[in-house]
Amino acid sequence: MKSDGKIIVVGSDDTAYQLCWLSMTALQLEEIYLFPSSPQQDDKVEDLHYVSELFSMNKLKIATEKDFSEAKMLILTAKETRLENEPESEYIRRNILLVRKIVNRIMASGFNGLFLVANEINDLFTYLVWKFSGLPKSKIFGLGTYIDTVYFQKLLSDTLEVSFCDVKGYIIGGRKPTQKIAAWSRSSVGGNSLLGLIMDPTIAISQENMFEIEEKLNKKNLTNENSELTITTATAVLKLVQFILTNEKAVVPLVHLMDIGEMKDIPLSVPVLLGESGIRQLVGLDFSDTEQKNLLTIAKEIRTQLDWIEQG
Repeated sequence: MKSDGKIIVVGSDDTAYQLCWLSMTALQLEEIYLFPSSPQQDDKVEDLHYVSELFSMNKLKIATEKDFSEAKMLILTAKETRLENEPESEYIRRNILLVRKIVNRIMASGFNGLFLVANEINDLFTYLVWKFSGLPKSKIFGLGTYIDTVYFQKLLSDTLEVSFCDVKGYIIGGRKPTQKIAAWSRSSVGGNSLLGLIMDPTIAISQENMFEIEEKLNKKNLTNENSELTITTATAVLKLVQFILTNEKAVVPLVHLMDIGEMKDIPLSVPVLLGESGIRQLVGLDFSDTEQKNLLTIAKEIRTQLDWIEQG
């Protein structure tokens, strides 16, 4: 998995530090670069420096402007910390200013690589990075429902009592719990459509099982909404980086800017093809009528928020 391109993590949160640590142990890169978005936690940066000296691992370096111009990929974990009782509108405004500041500085260096957004509001950040950077859509994507999808596939695997590797399924939509859709029409086991197997008495899944899985998904979404899943997020991002470095061309649900209905450039999480050049939207990946309708409703909600952002 050797690569000459620089990978730079932009952030000063626990996800950024966890990702740097995992990258130093799992990626065959000579150096891992961190660009702190805040100087408040220099002690954690020092911790990472010490760890890299204790073991024969990749070295941690603090990124400079020159490093941005040579980077293959930037991973943005930075976001503003939400203040107590802060209105959603003010929280979003502060994050708009943050992402504009970060992107302007990065692009001024001549950066032309891939941009992965990996914070909790990665759908809006993906859109803002595209607006502020001028990079092509294929180079900008967010973590989206990738973690949700892995959990969904694990539930399917447990229910069917088959290997996780033989099950396919996707969570699509937006970042909020009410915006996440289990795409049953695209779920399969051993290459066979899951919906087509429900009536087969030899297959260990029924409509009741599907309802139970949806309940577990909803419970997980509500639990995660107010949690900082730093290790989970860092591990998921590391897996995506591995897909890119190996050019695996994996099909994963990520946030990208897509056209749906009459709406353009909506940051939605749907399956895309991920490789060393970025993402490519899959053609012909049709969902059921109900799933399409729900996806359109979510897109309208997101478009309303984007309109509010663009109106200042």
